[in-house]
Amino acid sequence: MEFKGIDVSRHQGSIDWEKVKSSGVQFALLRAGYGSDREGQDDARFLQNVAGCEAAGLPWGAYLYSYAMSIEEAESEAAHLLRLLRGKKPSYPIVIDMEDADGYKAKRGGIGRQLATDIVKTVCARLEGAGYYAMWYANRDWYLNRLCADQLAKYDFWLAHWGVEGPSLPCGIWQHTSDGAVPGIAGRVDCDIAYKDYPAIIQAAGLNGRGQGGEGESGGGEEGEAERPLVPSRPVEDRTYTVQKGDTLWGIAQTYGTTVAALAERNGLANPDRIYPGQVIQIGGQASVVGKTYTVRKGDSLWAIAARELGSGGRYGEIKAANGLSGDTIYPGQVLDIPR
Repeated sequence: MEFKGIDVSRHQGSIDWEKVKSSGVQFALLRAGYGSDREGQDDARFLQNVAGCEAAGLPWGAYLYSYAMSIEEAESEAAHLLRLLRGKKPSYPIVIDMEDADGYKAKRGGIGRQLATDIVKTVCARLEGAGYYAMWYANRDWYLNRLCADQLAKYDFWLAHWGVEGPSLPCGIWQHTSDGAVPGIAGRVDCDIAYKDYPAIIQAAGLNGRGQGGEGESGGGEEGEAERPLVPSRPVEDRTYTVQKGDTLWGIAQTYGTTVAALAERNGLANPDRIYPGQVIQIGGQASVVGKTYTVRKGDSLWAIAARELGSGGRYGEIKAANGLSGDTIYPGQVLDIPR
């Protein structure tokens, strides 16, 4: 299952969305803006592009280019996205774009791998808490060297890797070129392939304002925590996947939001390390459900949070596992997933 798409910003100028759709494009990811929540950092073409996609009947999602170098700035970027999405019902994911194309972060000393990861987690958790299907974007270098990708496995990944025959990493969407030509757009444009039927998944899960109660942040909870809709962060489709050269069962499980154990059991695999190109894997299982997030306060510890949120400090390991933490260090402003 593949869907042909593009991603655009104000740099593409005025777009004839009817021509774009007629050319065979099946979805568009629109830049909403960049950086913190300031109107001057909204993408000047975002609202026009949303209107154009909807008039043409073209499914769309949105992304924000991140300049965050702290958790506080990440929170502002999440607020930026939520402000621009208010009242809208996108049928593709909402994405935080992690890169440093203009060298902004590098010129200011850069950000460490864990902080970069926590920035993604903060934005995605805020989006999920508001009922959106959250996703993150990065190129191969950022995935392998500048982020702790294993901690972000619960969220779908949009990979940028140009000039190769296929995606080099497990991903839900692959940006395969920045040099595409599409009728209705003057100049070059980024082109993408989605490997999931996101509109169907999002509609079925009631996300992006398409469920009961519509769009908007969930209420409830004390200061420092936010209730989430009780839906999987990455719904798993009941479908098949044909193994490609270089695939691993772990990578397939990450792509489809399930586990190696679930895939091995469903497919009768005695040795999960042995799969081969052309083999058809049955995808099934259920993604884990996270009920709320918790924003760390000064003086907090994992033990204290577990005692307060889960009823026993001895369950702190469950919080570590849910957030992919290798140690016990946490810091004020960090957003943690609290398992049910």
